[in-house]
Amino acid sequence: MTKLYVITGFLGAGKTTFLMEFARLLTVEKLAVLVNEFGKEDVDGKLLRELNAVMEEVHSGSIFCACRVEQFSDALSRLLEDSPDIILIETSGLSDPTRIRKLLNEHPKADQIDYRGCWCIADAIRFEKVYSTALVCGKQLDICDAVILNKTDIADDDQTKRTLALIKNHRSDVPVYLTSHGKIQPEWLKSFGGPAIAESKNSVHIKDVSLQSRIVVIRDIFPKDKLMDFLSRIAPASFRIKGFVQLREGVFFVDVVGEDVKLKPWDKEVENPNRLVVLAGRGLPMLSTLKAAGKSYDAFILNIE
Repeated sequence: MTKLYVITGFLGAGKTTFLMEFARLLTVEKLAVLVNEFGKEDVDGKLLRELNAVMEEVHSGSIFCACRVEQFSDALSRLLEDSPDIILIETSGLSDPTRIRKLLNEHPKADQIDYRGCWCIADAIRFEKVYSTALVCGKQLDICDAVILNKTDIADDDQTKRTLALIKNHRSDVPVYLTSHGKIQPEWLKSFGGPAIAESKNSVHIKDVSLQSRIVVIRDIFPKDKLMDFLSRIAPASFRIKGFVQLREGVFFVDVVGEDVKLKPWDKEVENPNRLVVLAGRGLPMLSTLKAAGKSYDAFILNIE
């Protein structure tokens, strides 16, 4: 049978980084990965290309929503055809994953799947804010077998303590592991493979957070300092901004979580760069902020889709 792990957590918590660290820990011949992105752009998939793994991707919605369940089932079937040792599923950060056991049990190839459990990745800096505003955060905690409290290296002690208190108040039984940069210790796997965790008493599935999603298409002549300024202007009105850009100085990975703006040098070839995914909740003035910031940099922005 193929062991299967689910990796969930809110936008920007570090799921993709954790998945890469987890995959490197696994000593298996055949690894498969299923990536679920809310937007149309394949950003996380590009980040994961360096893994020696077969990959499937489901875009434009959560794999747990009715409109994407068939795509999820088909993608999982294709991965199982090659009988991988392990399948890792990275969910959309806006997903309610409480249906995962039901979906796996009803899958046509359920007899080939050994569901080992779910990791929930939490951001020690932003968890307090998103937990109070996004219902799916609680749902992600409900179904997980272990919480990885990430970014503890840059969170202050009070932020970490408050986050731990929220998690333990929500799920006093769940183990919580503190880390940074998505690092994982082999002994943490002992939390998995035991008796199945019962579904939450309040297990009614909820829809994804109502979301705005836009693609910003930029020119490769965008100066790096001006791009940083543009991103800083739109960051307060977004949950997450990510993508790859080709600038005069080289290729960069755009990684914006909340108001934390980063441009990371990227030394690998990227097909179709210069398309940035911007995600925000309905209550945030994302589109108006984008348009206002875009007017200052209209020479460098091709389109907002």
